[in-house]
Amino acid sequence: MIQGTTQQEAIWDEMQNGSGDIMVDAGAGTGKTFTIVEGANRMDGDMAFFAFNSSIAKELGKRLPDTVYAATFHSMGLKVIKENIGYRKLDKWKSSNIIREVIGENYYAQPLVKLISLMKGGLVEATDRKSIKGLIDLYHIQFKTDSDEVMALKNLPAIMQKIKSYHTIDFDDMIWFPVALNMPMKKYDVVFVDEAQDFNQAQRMLILRCLDENSRCVIVGDPNQAIYGFRGADSSSMSLFEKNLLRLGRTVSKYPLSLTWRCPTSVVEEANRFVEDFHAMEGASEGKVVPHAAFEPVKGDMVLCRYNAPLASAFYRLISKGKSAYILGSDLGKGLVQSVKKITKDMNMTTDMFAEKLDDEYVRQQTKLKEQKKFAQLNTLEDRHECICLFVYRTNTVRELIAEIERVFPYKDGKGDIMLSTVHKAKGLEADNVYVLATERMPHPRAINMREEMNICYVAITRAKKNLYYVGPKPAEGVVLNG
Repeated sequence: MIQGTTQQEAIWDEMQNGSGDIMVDAGAGTGKTFTIVEGANRMDGDMAFFAFNSSIAKELGKRLPDTVYAATFHSMGLKVIKENIGYRKLDKWKSSNIIREVIGENYYAQPLVKLISLMKGGLVEATDRKSIKGLIDLYHIQFKTDSDEVMALKNLPAIMQKIKSYHTIDFDDMIWFPVALNMPMKKYDVVFVDEAQDFNQAQRMLILRCLDENSRCVIVGDPNQAIYGFRGADSSSMSLFEKNLLRLGRTVSKYPLSLTWRCPTSVVEEANRFVEDFHAMEGASEGKVVPHAAFEPVKGDMVLCRYNAPLASAFYRLISKGKSAYILGSDLGKGLVQSVKKITKDMNMTTDMFAEKLDDEYVRQQTKLKEQKKFAQLNTLEDRHECICLFVYRTNTVRELIAEIERVFPYKDGKGDIMLSTVHKAKGLEADNVYVLATERMPHPRAINMREEMNICYVAITRAKKNLYYVGPKPAEGVVLNG
């Protein structure tokens, strides 16, 4: 029999001998994957493991017993859809197409597409004006004009009804349809879920629909790594999950997993500035935490930043020194190219002329966002503007500008000796040596959700297996988080 830590043994004992649901608060690098796999080996029955990330589902699928069905939420939801209403073709432009069918071809659909996605994730009904307005404010959805917003709210019931009955599905539908359409689903004896801190209401309800009165649910996550609020995840997802279970009359046992196998003692002490219940293993190495460090990453090192523009600048610094580097995250390049094309479609325009238009548009949007006190959107705007400017000054025409953006941020993640990444993209990754850029803006002074900002600091710190280098001062010390 495998011997685990005292914390792991307590969790495994509850899995093997208990009868209720289990919640595990698993800190960074605390061996949650090993804990899940070994726990599954000690349990009986028809079991399933669900994760949001496909790489996690694949990794666990290889290691879990053959009796465990491992899948992402999307693949599981798609399976349910096929079983209930048959095959539906995937169409990522579905919402946009329906919006234009209902409102008109010339309507600017993007803000409404985002709102619909958030409504699906939050299980918000099209007639619930108060909740819809709340989503618009919380996620800073900015319609082109006030009349566009009025038109969106007026037509939402018709649009959502068409979405439900349409002949295609999009990625959101894969999770939303089984819940919204009350589709029958297979029940499992035991359901494991990972990264539960990042779930929205639709995902939580999808899991509950896999349970009956005799099922057990093992929920693993880290509230202190909840950093995806911008995409619709609830920062309090795990506590909401617990409330949903208790409301159904189920019993829930809670266990910590707070001894990290990954981080040395100095890095743990640094993480403790933001999260208290996080501890190094006995005998862990000391490692180093170095503020105001020189920027000298080598092969295998990781460079992190809260923002994108400093990453692009660091990329140029590295390649100018003959080093091999790449930036993780292809979606950023697509967004920057779209921003360029919104300003002009003239590929032959000089970048000097483009820079004037870019600055005019930036000042216009900046003024509007400041007046509306939409600070999260303002932070994003400033980062995007700074990022595009880096490329403007290295090119002569808009065509060259776009080509350079696509070279630095390729549509498929590149390869190189040194990986540069936003903190969000790097969650789940690790490296011996981690460099953190732009620390003077961690947390951002205009942050709306300070808890999430502190979580971002914690995630960045805990990627380091040996040494942590701040290329600047230490991030501002905030209120210690206790889960």
